[in-house]
Amino acid sequence: MNAVLSRVRALPRWESALVLVLVAELAFFGAMNPRFIDPDRLLFAMSDFVYLGIVALPLAVVMMTGGIDISFGSVASLAAIVTGVTFQTGLNIWLAVLVGLLAAALAGVVNGSAILITGAQPMVITLGSQFLFAGLALGASGLGGVSSFEGISGLPESFLELAGGETLGLPNMLVIFAVLAVAAAVLLGRTAFGRQARLIGANPQAARYAGFRSQQVLVSTYLLTALAAGLVGVLLTSYVGSARADIGAGLLMPTLTLVVIGGVSMYGGEGSIGGVVIATFVIGFLQQGLRFMGLSENQVAVATGAALVLVASLRWWTGHLSESWKNRRARRIGDGAARPATEGVPASAP
Repeated sequence: MNAVLSRVRALPRWESALVLVLVAELAFFGAMNPRFIDPDRLLFAMSDFVYLGIVALPLAVVMMTGGIDISFGSVASLAAIVTGVTFQTGLNIWLAVLVGLLAAALAGVVNGSAILITGAQPMVITLGSQFLFAGLALGASGLGGVSSFEGISGLPESFLELAGGETLGLPNMLVIFAVLAVAAAVLLGRTAFGRQARLIGANPQAARYAGFRSQQVLVSTYLLTALAAGLVGVLLTSYVGSARADIGAGLLMPTLTLVVIGGVSMYGGEGSIGGVVIATFVIGFLQQGLRFMGLSENQVAVATGAALVLVASLRWWTGHLSESWKNRRARRIGDGAARPATEGVPASAP
């Protein structure tokens, strides 16, 4: 127990709070329904939500640069239906997956390039591209001879094992998430790309003066987010056994929520991959626990949105209070340093 506590203390303050929230969640929902904390159920139930974390990892980097991408749900749908339609033409399923990922990568380049060329706010550009890619996904479903929200089924068993199978007794979806989380942590914390992404978000002008290739970094972050969204679209297709044009429709709100709850600043420059990873489990188990209590999907969505508003407000107030405390402390130190300097100085004669 002491070893666990020491590791928690070694985490940054926000991540430590998230760990405590996660423990409290498991304890609460376990008390409400003991089946909730069954180890096997917990392990394999992670496949129901870790895909959110897969797209949240690069999205966090986008937000650290001061940008945002709200089109990833449509990109996931586009990659999924392109994979299905390509497979229908007789192409090998893995080549079809590659085509779907290429479509997602192209979408990411379009997002990043449009933001740089127009100079418009990333939210405006990605809001427009969200509808663009969703429309393309619906159009692609028509090429496959299915209606807008019908799925393309009959996918090979080997493909279905991609998301539904196991590796060393662990769900494949969890293994993929863990590998990508480690890669994202190394990219952000141990490479020049990660340091440049943070500085671009914290101080764009300083990044330009430092000679950083800001444009390439920004486009790369949107490309990585789109690729992750495309991978999620492929994984969900494998998980449900059907390629649909609306498979990514429910990704936006929970993914943004867990990124913000993970401690990533919406103004850029702040955040950590560790916080996003912990928040993935906080949001995932929260939603599962609410469903265990009999809440409907609409009620779960309301709770998720409320969590986003609460945490965003809490982050602002804690930052505001911390800044005020630092300013008061600096003034006290300044007053204390000035007082000895004036002691012993004779008053001037009238």
